[in-house]
Amino acid sequence: MLWPANSPDLNPIEHMWDELCRRVKQHYPPPANLGQLLQWLQQEWNGVPRAFICNLIHSMRQRCVECLAHNGGHTRY
Repeated sequence: MLWPANSPDLNPIEHMWDELCRRVKQHYPPPANLGQLLQWLQQEWNGVPRAFICNLIHSMRQRCVECLAHNGGHTRY
């Protein structure tokens, strides 16, 4: 292969999942059951600011530029 398998995941949804996980972990005590977890996930998903999502989308160009500049290696993303 000309391109090694060490290229980073450029998908911004990974950062969205991370944000969602942080938000759900702020609930205390932990969810009592799967239904409560689902409810919290939906609540927190809907609570993520639109600006956060737009920033992820608009960062895609720079993500690709950095990935190319580092030959598919580690980037700040």
